[in-house]
Amino acid sequence: MAGDASKGLWVTLVSGFLAIAGIGAKGLADLHLERARLDSQLIISALGSSSEESRRETLRLLVDARLIADEQTREGLKQYFEGTSPRTPPQVASFIQSGERVTLTPTTEANANKTDIDLFVCGSAKNSESAEALIDRVHQALNESGEFGRIALKVWEGNLYQEAPESILQGFSTMIVDAGHAESGQVPLMESALSHVSELPPVKVLNNPGPSTPWLISLVLCPG
Repeated sequence: MAGDASKGLWVTLVSGFLAIAGIGAKGLADLHLERARLDSQLIISALGSSSEESRRETLRLLVDARLIADEQTREGLKQYFEGTSPRTPPQVASFIQSGERVTLTPTTEANANKTDIDLFVCGSAKNSESAEALIDRVHQALNESGEFGRIALKVWEGNLYQEAPESILQGFSTMIVDAGHAESGQVPLMESALSHVSELPPVKVLNNPGPSTPWLISLVLCPG
């Protein structure tokens, strides 16, 4: 199994099990729903590799290790690696790769003195068409406000962002700012710009738990 596929799989597993553990007393129905969501995320993660063999072997691992909870789903996945002529596992391409940085709004003379934004999508949603559409709507709203500088898109997952794991961001649009720095005054402007974005997860603000990043606000989108 390729290294990137393995990393993505374990990030999905850890995030999913943390979400399940956080359900607590919310009820059996919520537990089943969250477990079904984890099954879907694991399969999507397995199908993200550009290598057909990697996709096939990752699906085999999910089934053999019983990491997929639903028995019917496990049986259905066997068609991609069992028998003399297994079917080719489809590829589900992500709209942004792990470790990739895509500039959505470049630095220009007009916006060079404005606060920059790092726009993140949670790793569990990087294969989601609805998350991709949400990113487009958020970028458009921030860009049209005229209040901000460069906007870049990245993936929030793995060991790069241990200070704020995806498990505490799930289901929110989280603005991460340096407390006490002048950029924190931009938060109301961002909230205003985002107020009319459809299907935006609830917005919350988190003081930057990592190294200081003056004149930069991170916005992490983690659709539930």
